[in-house]
Amino acid sequence: MDQTELKAIVACQAGRLDQFTALYELYAERIYRFVYYKTWHREVAEDLTSLTFLKALEHITDYDIGRGNFSSWLYRIAHNNVVDYYRTAKLAVDIDDIFNLAAKQDLFTKTEVNLALEEVKKYLGSLSSETRDLLFMRLWQGLSYQEIAEITGKSEGALKMSASRALRQLRDGFSAVVFLLIANLI
Repeated sequence: MDQTELKAIVACQAGRLDQFTALYELYAERIYRFVYYKTWHREVAEDLTSLTFLKALEHITDYDIGRGNFSSWLYRIAHNNVVDYYRTAKLAVDIDDIFNLAAKQDLFTKTEVNLALEEVKKYLGSLSSETRDLLFMRLWQGLSYQEIAEITGKSEGALKMSASRALRQLRDGFSAVVFLLIANLI
């Protein structure tokens, strides 16, 4: 654990909640991306990221430094927020999200990118939620297998095997362009 992170946690647990800013700055972008790629909606991801940090701040005294990484604890809170969101959300499609007629972008390029993204979403949707979460955390969040094991409760060996299989399927099933889209956009 980073010394800055440790100092901020200890200070927060001692009642100096102003030190939580350091923790927020360390993890805000990573948690946002984690949530975004589970919801695919910017505003929802922003709300759930805020809720994650609010809950973490409210329960910082419950975090036990000896039981695991702070990042794992934070990702668990974010994951639970996403699960709660999908349980309670009445999902409706906003026409402006689909057709932004006011945008002055090249329609052909936008269509090509959207088609490739749809292919990516379709592939990711075909994976089990556990495998999809594993790929997000490992490739796009940059978490180690040890951190992912703490979050998921699975062994590092099982996680490595699952990741290897999913990546092999990804390479075999997609064109290089779509593979790069997945690697760079997600």
